[in-house]
Amino acid sequence: MKPIAFMLFMALAFSLPAKVPLSQAVKDAWALSGALDGQKLQERAAALARESALRQKYFSAAFVAGYRASTDKVEVTAGTFPFPLGPNVPAGTVILSAPSQSVDLKLSLQQPLYAGGALSQAVRIEAGRELSERELTRLKRVEIAGIVKASYFNHLLYSRKRDSLNSLLASLEIHLRKLKDLFAEDLVRRSALLETQAKADEARLGLEDVEQLIEAEAVRFRSLCGHDPGDIEPQALDRRESFAAARESFRTGHPLLRSLDEKAGMLRAQKKAVAGAYLPQVGAFAELHYGRPGQNFFSDRWTLYAAGGVNVSLPVFNWNRRGRDLELADIALRQLEDRRADFVRESERSLSQLFLQRDSLERKRALLDRLEANAREDVGLKENLYAESQIAHSDLLAAMTSQERYRAERGGLEAQLGLLATSIDTLIGVCQEEE
Repeated sequence: MKPIAFMLFMALAFSLPAKVPLSQAVKDAWALSGALDGQKLQERAAALARESALRQKYFSAAFVAGYRASTDKVEVTAGTFPFPLGPNVPAGTVILSAPSQSVDLKLSLQQPLYAGGALSQAVRIEAGRELSERELTRLKRVEIAGIVKASYFNHLLYSRKRDSLNSLLASLEIHLRKLKDLFAEDLVRRSALLETQAKADEARLGLEDVEQLIEAEAVRFRSLCGHDPGDIEPQALDRRESFAAARESFRTGHPLLRSLDEKAGMLRAQKKAVAGAYLPQVGAFAELHYGRPGQNFFSDRWTLYAAGGVNVSLPVFNWNRRGRDLELADIALRQLEDRRADFVRESERSLSQLFLQRDSLERKRALLDRLEANAREDVGLKENLYAESQIAHSDLLAAMTSQERYRAERGGLEAQLGLLATSIDTLIGVCQEEE
């Protein structure tokens, strides 16, 4: 008999759905998130832009083919010369004539030699953009993790409320059955039955409301990560670090702050690039031509020849565009600094409030333990007093309701601490699944 029972137990255990860690639910939510995928594409686009900026410092090659036809052409006549060519050569005689059509096939190499640092700054700008987008990808992961965990702990909080209401309802139904037996023997008043029934119906009404919240949160959780909240392994998430440590972690590691710092670096590099664009621009070129005619356009034949040289350009006057571009970069930099300062100030204020709430919940935990123990003892005493007709029935119901209220608050405390820890993690930009 024992082997059969063991086999049945093992079959039941394997048939039950396996529990999923909350961290796995977060990773599955990342895989399902279109917003995160879009941000990854932004990061990839920034990486490609950095590669393009880097390649601008290297040589480039181009092939050019051209055909030209003209109604006019270069001619050299006998009258061009200051001396007579001979007695038999009239002055208007055409000595040399270029063809009216030309074809040129060219392979050209261009190599920047000096650009005032503009090309190097362009690389720094795009590298900063890539790092900024990478931090924004981290931020999106942190935000999604916070949403998933908050949904889980909200579902847990509502479930604890449901458990408490079910416990209260069970106690009231047991008490109601006792009262019915006593009422049948004319030992209690009907008002006691009605009061107890009303309390039980209030508990049922509260259960309906809580069930709606549980179902709504379960739908939200499934849409986020594809799992049912009931399939998640129970997990306590209670941060024990100090406020000072959390604030330091926020200041040094928050993805948005790091992204803003990279953008500030991009603006500083942009200012240098603007200044460099007004310095001499030097570039070398080398060309291989195959055309008809060649350099000697009086010789109408296909010719292969090479050419090379150096180009130098220098902006001279453009209505002070340089000054306006630098001022625009300064304005954007100041706006970025203001945004960063506002974000730090608001986040640290919120962080301080969250830690005050956590400390309050820690103090309430010990108080609720005592209140629940006292309420349990109080219910036992008042049941005896009511049985001896020394107190009113309403006093007993009040004691039973208080006991369940304290039990509900104590049961939901862990979920509230989990919600607080999730809020703190999200606020300071920490995601344990990435660590």
